[in-house]
Amino acid sequence: MTTTIHTSPVRADAALTLSGVLASALPHDLHTAQGPTRYTVPAVFSRRPQPREIDLLRGSGVRQELADAGYSHIDLSVSDRRLLIGNTNLAELKSGLAHLVGNILAGVSAQASKERQDRTEELDALGMVEEQRLEFLRQAAAEIHFD
Repeated sequence: MTTTIHTSPVRADAALTLSGVLASALPHDLHTAQGPTRYTVPAVFSRRPQPREIDLLRGSGVRQELADAGYSHIDLSVSDRRLLIGNTNLAELKSGLAHLVGNILAGVSAQASKERQDRTEELDALGMVEEQRLEFLRQAAAEIHFD
């Protein structure tokens, strides 16, 4: 018997969020005597981040926001559909860093969405101007008679 699971595709314009920590990718020796106290925690994105969102996550604004909140030692990077939260640990994430990262992602997602919307409106306006220009030329050409 074959089981088919139907999932709805996540829209590219949906807010970028994190669905959770990928526990299977944590260091294998966590909570042992030899285990690291700080490590990279991989978190799974709700969808593939767009290039502009990745640029914003790598930007100085995000680094400053982390530093202002007391997390200047944290490094955020993107690998495919994962946010890699470097130089941290699960306890630090639980005690407030996860909330901050969620807020940062919400801001990045909103900014990228606004920029896309602004660009779309600008292109629509330019398209309207071009259509008016072409209509003017059609009308001007139609007024030319060779009789």
